[in-house]
Amino acid sequence: MTRIKCFLVEPTGSCRRFLRRYSFRKSEGDHFHNAMIHLDDVHSPQDCGDNWPHDDPRWPTHCECGYEFLPNDEWQLFVQSVYCRSDTGELTTLSHPREPGMMWYLDSEYATDFYGVGLDGRTLSVQTPGGQWVIDSRANNCTRPDDKGHRCWVRHGVPPEINVDKAGDTCAAGAGSIMCGNYHGFLRNGYLEEC
Repeated sequence: MTRIKCFLVEPTGSCRRFLRRYSFRKSEGDHFHNAMIHLDDVHSPQDCGDNWPHDDPRWPTHCECGYEFLPNDEWQLFVQSVYCRSDTGELTTLSHPREPGMMWYLDSEYATDFYGVGLDGRTLSVQTPGGQWVIDSRANNCTRPDDKGHRCWVRHGVPPEINVDKAGDTCAAGAGSIMCGNYHGFLRNGYLEEC
């Protein structure tokens, strides 16, 4: 059985900025071209969008596949929040691909309304080998979908050292495991454990 140690990432209040070029060229069989370079890290949220001078020589000129960006392709100052890993202190972002075991809170009002919240009033997510699992969301096979008071998965402990099971006000869906993409496992004692 494979075990993956979980680690929490928390926002630092800083942002990482990139110069990004991308293109969705329908004439090329719906192929998406994308490239970006790290510009800098700043200590407060910044505007994003097409508001950086196009004559800056640091803009990417080519996609990894070799496609050369055209002047009418998209120009974007791309901004991501910077997070700190609880296990190493390393700075990171929530960019894809995320490392399996990465755990973070979804603190936007949209996330809490859409997914629900845990008993601590927050929405917690973890990256499994099969994709992102929002622990505080509803299971696809929830037997009490209109009951907002119950939890399909009940988490105990303080992230990242948590257990997720069916011990609490829960529904009859499953036995506390998660099926995410091609991954099937449990979250026990801060580890993702494959079934």
